[in-house]
Amino acid sequence: MRERTSIDTSKRYTPKWSSNDVESHKAYTSLRWDPSKHFTLRSVFFYQDTRIRNHLISFSQQVDKTFIPRTTNFPWEKYENYGGYIYLDTRFSTFAVDHKLTLGYSSTYYEYFLRGNGFVLRSGTSLSLNEVKNLSEPDWGESFGKGTVSSPWIDQYNNVLIGDDITFNDQWSAMIGFNYATTMNKASGFYGDGIKYEKSALTPSVSVLYKPIKDVTTYVSYMEALERGTRVGNTYTNFGEVFPPLVSKQYEVGLKYDVNPNLLLSTALFRIEKANQFSNQAMPIPTYVQDGLQVHNGVELILTGKVTDNLTIMGGGTLMDISVEKANDPALEGKKPVNAASRMGKIYAEYALPWITGLSLTGGIYYTSERYGNAANTDKIPSYTLYDIGARYATRVLDKSLIIRLNVINLTGKNYWQDATYLGVPRTVAFSASMNF
Repeated sequence: MRERTSIDTSKRYTPKWSSNDVESHKAYTSLRWDPSKHFTLRSVFFYQDTRIRNHLISFSQQVDKTFIPRTTNFPWEKYENYGGYIYLDTRFSTFAVDHKLTLGYSSTYYEYFLRGNGFVLRSGTSLSLNEVKNLSEPDWGESFGKGTVSSPWIDQYNNVLIGDDITFNDQWSAMIGFNYATTMNKASGFYGDGIKYEKSALTPSVSVLYKPIKDVTTYVSYMEALERGTRVGNTYTNFGEVFPPLVSKQYEVGLKYDVNPNLLLSTALFRIEKANQFSNQAMPIPTYVQDGLQVHNGVELILTGKVTDNLTIMGGGTLMDISVEKANDPALEGKKPVNAASRMGKIYAEYALPWITGLSLTGGIYYTSERYGNAANTDKIPSYTLYDIGARYATRVLDKSLIIRLNVINLTGKNYWQDATYLGVPRTVAFSASMNF
């Protein structure tokens, strides 16, 4: 077992020529129409255009505390993402049973464009972090960034759903729904020669609720979801491979208690079953793998709302027993999934100063337990606790709403690993102002 090296996240370790430039534009519109008290029509449509140009450097830590850098250079890329939904809600009764029936359709479409043959990857030799920042920029080749624009990747996800929120009486109610989901992918060029798949599944969701007393609600629920296949990223040998879509399952039993009209306490026991996916940590370049099933059995406790007229809190904790089951590789069975923490907790609070109208102080504490950075559970990522503080001031200028925010993230400058691949965020000071016109 080895623990990760503590790295000073306030310093820059990448060379000056590395960069990440992003330009994004998004349009969004929504509509709600109530033609009568029995019907409501809701719809949303969005379009997003994103252009990216970057040099990325990723690191693989070695046993001797050195790092192997892998440098990836991308030409300008473009992503188009658009979609929306349309839902019709109708309310009616059958004898003494009330219904809120929802029929709907949603769709998202994602297309990727690039110029020429795409990115270029260079892998180096073991270096210290101080040596990495002095790396010279590689020769990317004369043809890099040239050529015609093509679209080697398309994703689409469609849903047709029907759901009924049923109220039997003051104590008993239920929510029943069915979603017919279809996920499609088409790849070409360096992603593969005419790779294409389409999979559909009918996934149910069922909840039964019981109120033993006025302020307490208990429930049991079951849900399935079709998850699109993961596209393997550019830091792996099988870059561009698309894993098959899978259906995940979630079981839950819980209780909600209205402590007062503005404060809610909830607790739940749950079980989540989903695909196990991880890097095999091979050197110099790893392969991304889908093998078996990971299961999360857990309990959570959440408190959210106003404790007083001036103090608002949102806090809770989660404890989980997590393990890998049904793996093709017997050595994986019983291990912990990669990047999965078994204990998490957070508390966030806002206090509105009674003597300064519009000014609120904010703060949060966030805890994540240790995790593992590889499937064999020999790479241990330490636990960490982060602290944030801030202030928010809301006022009106020229009869327009103005909100000013100042936040300090990671107040103590904690050095930590966010997951198996990325370092945590250093101490960061953020200022913003927003106005509604």
